[in-house]
Amino acid sequence: MVEVIVKIPEEIKEIADEAGETIYVEALKEVARKRMSSSHKRLKELKEKIAIYEKNYGKSFEDFSRGVPDTFDGHEDWIEWSYLVHAASELENKLEKLDILLG
Repeated sequence: MVEVIVKIPEEIKEIADEAGETIYVEALKEVARKRMSSSHKRLKELKEKIAIYEKNYGKSFEDFSRGVPDTFDGHEDWIEWSYLVHAASELENKLEKLDILLG
């Protein structure tokens, strides 16, 4: 477990004290829900772009990486495609963590 310290304005301290820890858990879950929505949308966009490369080259990124065409376009596509695959993977990991948080 990680301990988190939250600083709040003195004016709302009473409200936070009355709600106890629940208010922080609920706030964190609300943030997670909003992040899930935008993250799913972004992941869909990334996967659509990845699918375009897979269609254009007729292979997966892993297969393409084993034999990148020795052309400017081949290297440019590898760089962009590499970014998309990495970003999608990171986003999937983030979504798994948000899923755990939401239970």
